[in-house]
Amino acid sequence: MVAVPLPPWTSREGISISCAVPPECVRSAGEHARRAAAEVLLSDLPGAERATWVWSDGSADGGTARGGGGALIALPTGTEHTVRAPAGSLCSSTRAELVALRAALEELAKPDTSPDPDRYPTTIICLDSRAALQTVDAGPAAQASQLGADIWRLLLQLASSGRRLHLQWVPAHCGLPGNERADALAREAAELDQAGAPLDVRSINRAAARTARRSWQESWPDGWYRTIFTDQTLPAPVRLDSREAAVDVHQLRAGHWSMSAQYLHRIGRRPTAACPGCADAGCPAARCLVCEEADTPQHVLLRCPCLCGARLLAMGNIHGRPTDLRRDDVVAALAAGFRSFQSRTTTPR
Repeated sequence: MVAVPLPPWTSREGISISCAVPPECVRSAGEHARRAAAEVLLSDLPGAERATWVWSDGSADGGTARGGGGALIALPTGTEHTVRAPAGSLCSSTRAELVALRAALEELAKPDTSPDPDRYPTTIICLDSRAALQTVDAGPAAQASQLGADIWRLLLQLASSGRRLHLQWVPAHCGLPGNERADALAREAAELDQAGAPLDVRSINRAAARTARRSWQESWPDGWYRTIFTDQTLPAPVRLDSREAAVDVHQLRAGHWSMSAQYLHRIGRRPTAACPGCADAGCPAARCLVCEEADTPQHVLLRCPCLCGARLLAMGNIHGRPTDLRRDDVVAALAAGFRSFQSRTTTPR
């Protein structure tokens, strides 16, 4: 479904949103300090003593799948309502938070749920997701999803009946009772049947991108260079100013560098009387001319003595560490150093 945003001149009267993080609520302050600061912040909000309190939260497995939104609505009369809504089999944490907010607003819009706005005009809605609040705070005309547009229509509907609505960020997992109950409701909602929950285009695109990346990671051939990367940090596309440098980086990572003796011997470009060419890295014809070690990319980058100076400049160590080779610029600098050394050694004097 295509989102139909509200016009930019739509009034936000009666609706306020606060995404600010008080200094006392930062994560490093500790759980007890954050809770105490949040309680003071909430108690000082206008109309807090006679307000309808809404606590909403979202849950998504790994932040990507099986989402659910839950909300606790505490009326000033003492009555409580709970809401649970599935958010989709593919779902981000932010979308789950927005689904929870929409479900809470839908419940508030029911005549038998919301208190008399003349006696209890204030509704305070607490969320622990700044991303979700910032999405809503962008305004009714800026909503790019149907979910965001629905939330604003509900907010405006409630505000038009005389209610004052305030959306407030609160710190998560610091022991605020309402937030903890909303978190439990969200986890319960994530276990509901997701078949009827619509999927949004952004979640689908992100899932496709994750699948493509995973497939690419799994298809990368085994080799020494793969061992210095974890599955989550395989090298990104090489972005260097020089095409020659980028080619060197790709070839060294693939284990087939056109400057190494081992590669040249394997393709028959460095034959000897004893061996015209073979794939044996230990063949005498495939050894480094300087140290006679097997002239593989691993040897060139980490051990060849002719690159001690280049490694010292690029890595701060003449021996080199495998993890330093994750950087494109380091690999390119070592390749350039090797080319320079070979040029000097082959130039007649």
